Amino acid sequence: MGVRFEKSAQISSELALLRDMYMHMLLTRLVDECAWNTYRQAHLGFVASCYGHEAAQVGSAMCIQIGQDFTLPYYRDLGVVLTIGMTPYEVFRTYLQSRQNALPQPQDTGLLQHAQQPVSHWGYHKHNLVTGPAPVATQIMHAAGIAFACKLRKSPAVTVAYCGDGATAEPDFLEGLIFAALHQLPALFICEQDTPISRISTLSQLSLPSGLTHHRIDGSDVLAVHAAMQAAIEHARAGHGPSLLEMCVTRAMPGAPLEHDPLQRCIHLLKEHNAWDDAWASELETRLRREVKQALDDVLGKGL
Repeated sequence: MGVRFEKSAQISSELALLRDMYMHMLLTRLVDECAWNTYRQAHLGFVASCYGHEAAQVGSAMCIQIGQDFTLPYYRDLGVVLTIGMTPYEVFRTYLQSRQNALPQPQDTGLLQHAQQPVSHWGYHKHNLVTGPAPVATQIMHAAGIAFACKLRKSPAVTVAYCGDGATAEPDFLEGLIFAALHQLPALFICEQDTPISRISTLSQLSLPSGLTHHRIDGSDVLAVHAAMQAAIEHARAGHGPSLLEMCVTRAMPGAPLEHDPLQRCIHLLKEHNAWDDAWASELETRLRREVKQALDDVLGKGL
């Protein structure tokens, strides 16, 4: 009887986790679409959409110990920063600030200030989310350095660095992996590849260092992402060295048809486990849409 109860409790916990991940993925999708539409109306600054990345970002970020681990996102990682704890209001403020930094200044003779660096510099220091740099892939080296400091201090923290496929061509990417592998650092490197899982990996052309664990995951399957991330974090926290998780996603413009849509796959998983409820889903979406709209109105001054 006790074993049956424990198994039932475990299943209930897993379904609650899946629902929670769906909620974060839906929030990410709604904020992303809202930000993109507002950017096209010239009310917000540069917006790099994460449309299609939701499962890879939310499923991995759910495993991070907030306030203990360190997170270094890249500019598309909206789902990561929302899951770590940034609010939609804070996200829209970040986008708005990038627009204000690019507005013509009186002394600029019409040139846009800082327009040569149109990226989202996410930062949330109270949750150990490190502000990302503009140069591509430099966060990989920064993450290796933070992980090295954590190891010297015998801290239980794991450092997680995210990047896109463009980062793999930069010297800092491989150098960071080599340093982490050489010193067996408690670090995770997540590469969000805009490549279906069925195609050959672009990382296959690189000579990855020994001492680095490498896994390729279907980035549209939130359960597969969460399981791989949880195992990699436990591996790093136990002192067994760094891992590189290659998340294969299909990227598209917001609102466009999306092959292997992460949200639809999550809905399918919920229905498969009899955990989908139309009334709950409708109420959730209505509430999140209202919160996202209110956050945007507050940032643009419409809510004052």
